[in-house]
Amino acid sequence: MFASDHPMPRPTHRVLRGLIALSLAVSASVVFAQSDKDAEQTKRLRLQMRQIQQQQQEAQEAQAKADQARQQAEQSLKAQESDLQKQRAAAGNAQRKAAVLDKELEKLKADHERLKADLAALTEKHQGVLATAKAAQEKAAAAESRLTQEGQQLTQQLQRCTADNATLVGLGNELLVRYESKGLGEVLSANEPFVQTGRVKLENFKSQYGQRIEAAKVKAGDSPAR
Repeated sequence: MFASDHPMPRPTHRVLRGLIALSLAVSASVVFAQSDKDAEQTKRLRLQMRQIQQQQQEAQEAQAKADQARQQAEQSLKAQESDLQKQRAAAGNAQRKAAVLDKELEKLKADHERLKADLAALTEKHQGVLATAKAAQEKAAAAESRLTQEGQQLTQQLQRCTADNATLVGLGNELLVRYESKGLGEVLSANEPFVQTGRVKLENFKSQYGQRIEAAKVKAGDSPAR
């Protein structure tokens, strides 16, 4: 508790009463005492009055100091109350800021978890795409290799067919040359009728060249082994 709640007792009134009583006593002594004894008593009373006045002055000074101390205490109390209010306000602001920061932290945590899940999903999807792309590349490489091999085989087959066709052309030309080179004397033999001899020879030529042409056709129609 401070001095403002319980003010210090003031001795001024008691001192004044004492002075008044002493003054009355001195006055009575002056009026009624005429002897040396009365004069001595008056002297003592005056000395006591001076002492009382000195005590009164000291009491007033003490009272002034007490009032000053009380005022200082009140000012200090007001300052402390002001500081306390400021501290309370600062604490309230800090609590509100802490609450806001907590909410932001929770939001950041939720965003982090969501991004983490999205990243995991994207990673899994990316891995699936990579696997699909790898399989497609392997399939394309296998198809390219197979097509290259088939192309080579078809090229070889084409070369064989070209050679066989050239053989067939040669056979045909040979057949034409042989027929063109036949004379009338060979056809009209003296010992055989014309029709019978010509038919037999034609059958022989047909059989001979037919076998050769058929052999060439079989070669051209062969499929390459896979």
